[in-house]
Amino acid sequence: MNVEFLLLILDYFRIIKRRDLLADWVIPLTLSAVFFYINIENCKVVGTLSSISSNSISLLGVLVGFSIAVITLLVTANTKNIEEIKLVIATTISDYRKISLFELMIITYTYSVVIEIFLIIFNLFIPSLGFDDKTYTITANLIASIDILLILHVLFVTIRNATNFYFVLIKK
Repeated sequence: MNVEFLLLILDYFRIIKRRDLLADWVIPLTLSAVFFYINIENCKVVGTLSSISSNSISLLGVLVGFSIAVITLLVTANTKNIEEIKLVIATTISDYRKISLFELMIITYTYSVVIEIFLIIFNLFIPSLGFDDKTYTITANLIASIDILLILHVLFVTIRNATNFYFVLIKK
């Protein structure tokens, strides 16, 4: 298996700003911790996990398609706005590497695709864990909470990406 996606993930964490870190990670972490706490004694958490898993596969599949479509549009479009964002420096991650707004958008959309694909794989394997529907297990609650954390993370990243794309299109 290629591990180059780790470089992409590293680039994502290098370019992320503090306010984006709050929206992308802290809010989903807080919400998933609340979910874990609420379901600490819930004997139906296994059913909830199964429901989350089956529904998230469809959601994530649509998000992968959307993200790939935007990446394709960014890479192939030859509009004035796209050409301009290639020249705007968004951030610097080292003394010798400056990231343009265009590169930032490609990194965040590609990061989103990679995380979405890993989440689809993760959710495909959840049913094979064989949790009993009648008993509460802390493991099922923990897996459901992690799944919710990552799904919310992807949704918040997608919201930010779509907002950035909107502003590139209308040039504000």
